[in-house]
Amino acid sequence: MICCYNTIKYTGLLSNLLYMLLAIGVMSAGGLGLQMAQPNTPEHTYFVESLVLGATICTIVIFGCYGLVSDLLSVNIIFTCFILIVLGLEYLQLYNYQPHSRYRSTTQQLELTVAWHDLEKQPQSMQQYEQQHHCCGYNNASDYKAMHLSIPKSCYQLGSDEQLFTRGCLTTLKHSHSRIEQSDKLFIWCIIGLEIFILVQTIVLSGLLYKLRRRERLARQQVPPGVRREPRANHVGSRAQLLDNV
Repeated sequence: MICCYNTIKYTGLLSNLLYMLLAIGVMSAGGLGLQMAQPNTPEHTYFVESLVLGATICTIVIFGCYGLVSDLLSVNIIFTCFILIVLGLEYLQLYNYQPHSRYRSTTQQLELTVAWHDLEKQPQSMQQYEQQHHCCGYNNASDYKAMHLSIPKSCYQLGSDEQLFTRGCLTTLKHSHSRIEQSDKLFIWCIIGLEIFILVQTIVLSGLLYKLRRRERLARQQVPPGVRREPRANHVGSRAQLLDNV
């Protein structure tokens, strides 16, 4: 049992260290997002809560590591309650504020539409967009043919006059948003999965620690064979004797 306890203990320390690194990542992402988000918006509130949540997780991890090192059952139980509270807060943050909706914003799509409609007046905007995102046209390269325009050099791969970008800029924009959204979801679910793993570890560790403490307590109470237990001293007689002497 002691070997199993030590294995879970040191594994828990490593898990908490990884948990703290992820919390620092959440704080960093929240700080960057806070600079880009508009005040008094759901996105701004989401990033502020990300900063608070990351700082709270770091504090909880320090508390949990102290409980693991000191082998205190009460601290491990409190740490388990803290993990449950954090899971509840993340659930509310994830499903109430819907942070992934910021990737469905039509701001960039509107900028692309404006650049495409102003193609004849200001072709530099569309060409710059095509060079940055490696795309051609609004939907594809055939859009230029439909408008009876020649395909610009920005639609060709760098250093080549024949290899044309096949995807349109609208498709590239949607694909980029989808990739960022999937990465964000994966990061959040990694944190939740790690929290559940730490929660199970802490519960098992608390159970083993309780059994070890109980075994030690029973071992102290047991009398070795051949040793006679001394009766407890009766102080009633001594008190009566003192009263008689008085």
